[in-house]
Amino acid sequence: MKKILKFILKVVVLIVLLAGGFIGYLTLTEYKPAPIETVEIEQNPTQQVATNQNLSFMTFNTGYAGLGEDEDFVMDGGQKGRPDSQDVVEAYLAGIEGLISAHEADFYLLQEVDLKARRSFNLNQVTHYQDLLPNYHSTFAYNFNAVFVPFPVSLTDYIGPVKSGIQTLGRFKVESSERHQFPGEFSWPLRVANLKRAMMVNTYTITGSTKQLVVVNLHMSAYDGDGSLRAQEMAYLKAFMEAQTALGNYVIIGGDFNQTFPTAVDVYPTKPGLYQAYPIESSFLPAGYQWGIDITEPTCRLLNQPYEPTSDLNQYYIIDGFIVSNNITVNNVSVIQDNFKYSDHNPVFMTVTLN
Repeated sequence: MKKILKFILKVVVLIVLLAGGFIGYLTLTEYKPAPIETVEIEQNPTQQVATNQNLSFMTFNTGYAGLGEDEDFVMDGGQKGRPDSQDVVEAYLAGIEGLISAHEADFYLLQEVDLKARRSFNLNQVTHYQDLLPNYHSTFAYNFNAVFVPFPVSLTDYIGPVKSGIQTLGRFKVESSERHQFPGEFSWPLRVANLKRAMMVNTYTITGSTKQLVVVNLHMSAYDGDGSLRAQEMAYLKAFMEAQTALGNYVIIGGDFNQTFPTAVDVYPTKPGLYQAYPIESSFLPAGYQWGIDITEPTCRLLNQPYEPTSDLNQYYIIDGFIVSNNITVNNVSVIQDNFKYSDHNPVFMTVTLN
């Protein structure tokens, strides 16, 4: 009996040591970006934005080509941690590229684009979109950079290494591109293998104007239980907008806010027991800005089950869209309803005119 107890004790000690060593390794290799970092610009064109120009934008959370119609996800109440095969990811990726090609825009703001990640079978999606749009510039900033994500805990179904982020592609010459790290973080040790939420700020010269066009691509926090991360991120974004107003710049902010827009709060009420997207306060926008959103269609679905359009268990959200400065006229905003075939998000398309 004593020998059995000693053996069990040794096993427990070994497990504790291994777990401690693993957490220590993740801590030492934790991604720690600076508050603001310069982003490399790929395949930069020479064409410049003009005054009084009409421009079009698409924002699309691509779900790393791994969250299409046949998927659920354990964090949303489903069962899976990643798609079943590389073929599945390649099919979703081809569908996403088809949507981009079918809706020609001057700017594409993409979120959850994997550079290299086990969850998407290490397909470089950044270069896929660059190759799809060879006449567009491309900028990419990390939103997730972890050497290993042990969640969900399973011998075969785990996330593993992730290099992923936000990618902006556009027809015009970028003068500068920066990654802005949002303030706030999860507590240790949860933060060491978690997302580092950020926004990417691209600036463009406007011919005939002393002002600049500023295009922001963002992907804000989800699964933030007490809302403290969201509050810090939104305060940072508001201060940024106020600074741009003082400069008189033309500003377009697009992406996945992971929060319900003020006018969409009652469109898709949260069903009992399902994930709730926090509402954005109606007073959030500073003077000089307007929403560019469409509340007639959902922009996101909960991944509690594979998508079944007629199911009563579906939970929808309106969390993707734009913020636009008042020196820009919003001509049209519409959700591209694709029934979540290739991602858990639908793209949002907007046309504007620079005044």
